Amino acid sequence: MSNWIGRFIVICLLIGGCLAAFFMYGDQEQPQAISPADAAMTHLVERSDFEAFVTETGDVASASNREVRCEVQALGTPGTTIIEIVDEGTYVEEGDFIVEFDASALENDETAQKIVVANNNANLIQAESQFENAERTLKEFEKGLFQQELTLLEAEVFVAQESVERSLAKLDHSQRLAASGFLSGVQLNADRFQWEKSKRDLKAAELKLTVYREFTKEKLVGEYTAAIKQKQAQVDAAQSTLDLATNRLVEIQEQIKNCKILAPASGQVVYADDERRNIIIEEGAVIRDNQVVVRLPDIQNMEVAVRINEANINRVLPGQVARIELDADPDNPLEGEVNEVAAYPFPLRWHGAPLEYDTKVTIKNPPASLRPGLRAKVKIYFESESDVVQVPLAAVIQHEERHFCLVKSAQDWEPRPVSVGPNNNTHVVVDAGLTEGDVVTLTPFRFIKRSELEEYLPTLDSRVGSSVSNELLTAEKN
Repeated sequence: MSNWIGRFIVICLLIGGCLAAFFMYGDQEQPQAISPADAAMTHLVERSDFEAFVTETGDVASASNREVRCEVQALGTPGTTIIEIVDEGTYVEEGDFIVEFDASALENDETAQKIVVANNNANLIQAESQFENAERTLKEFEKGLFQQELTLLEAEVFVAQESVERSLAKLDHSQRLAASGFLSGVQLNADRFQWEKSKRDLKAAELKLTVYREFTKEKLVGEYTAAIKQKQAQVDAAQSTLDLATNRLVEIQEQIKNCKILAPASGQVVYADDERRNIIIEEGAVIRDNQVVVRLPDIQNMEVAVRINEANINRVLPGQVARIELDADPDNPLEGEVNEVAAYPFPLRWHGAPLEYDTKVTIKNPPASLRPGLRAKVKIYFESESDVVQVPLAAVIQHEERHFCLVKSAQDWEPRPVSVGPNNNTHVVVDAGLTEGDVVTLTPFRFIKRSELEEYLPTLDSRVGSSVSNELLTAEKN
């Protein structure tokens, strides 16, 4: 029992001594030691070269592809089937075989079209023969039949005139005989009637001659001329039909020729696959008219196609320097230059998707091992400064329109106003307010609250000194 009492008394004395020491020395300020974690979250201010860049990924492609397209027209069908194609990656020379399409249907069309052309040619020959006959008929009438008929009619008029004269002479003779009493009155009247009839026959013959010469000829010439024009129209129609059929035959034969494609230039064969549209180039694939089948890239003129987000598009301009890292060879970066920036974005892939702009980056001095389709990471440098003070973005506090950093002093973290310049999403240039050797924290809000920063503002400029204030004013003016 006595042991427990002694232990209790010792414990009470120890607690009392600790409390006394706390009250005696607790109010004295002790220097704050930086923990290892806090030391790891600091940054030593130094001068270095600053580079601001945009990083995007893209695919390597040739800037001057020779596209080989399907030129076979698929009339009434989805497309034309590939029956043979060279392996992808094959290097071909100009004139070498690349791909062949199925031409069986076109060959059947060619046979049928040849029959159509032959029939149309026969129709044209018949129409031309009828046209020539019509011309000969007109010439026959004008040079022969008309003169022949005219002569016959003139002969009828001549015979009628002779009949009138003869009947008149007979009537005169009959009148003398009747006056002497040798001819009866009946006979005299008969001769007088014959004379009248002869005159009427003469008048009819003359009228018939006049009608034939002045009206019938013109009518027949018009009919024969119209027949000639009709036959000429038939010849023209037959010729047009034959021309159309012949042109169609030539088109079919040209399509059959297009079923076999030869290389237009030297290059490495690259299939024009498109996974987004489910297009796979292979034997048996159906290819539509004017669809790209293969590409022959120019290995000496390569580029990377990247998509620039709308947040960075105003920073990227043609002529800017770029650095290209291939996923297949990241240890050997390539030099590049922005060649083209699209004026309009790609169509939105879904509602609310960010806008992206197509940008072409030319690769300078491409190596022989470079191949189209390789993935690459591209850094496009839009701003750079040499030998400047820069700190991580995490070290800068933005309050209202001013910027601050927490700088390590002998006893505490001191808020200091700074003037900042451009940034590259990781570091920011400090134009004024910091010097080499300063230590800033990357977690400023662990040591100061934004509300406490308000308390420092009235006396902050006086605390940091007039030299720093003048330096900030000069930086803001610049």
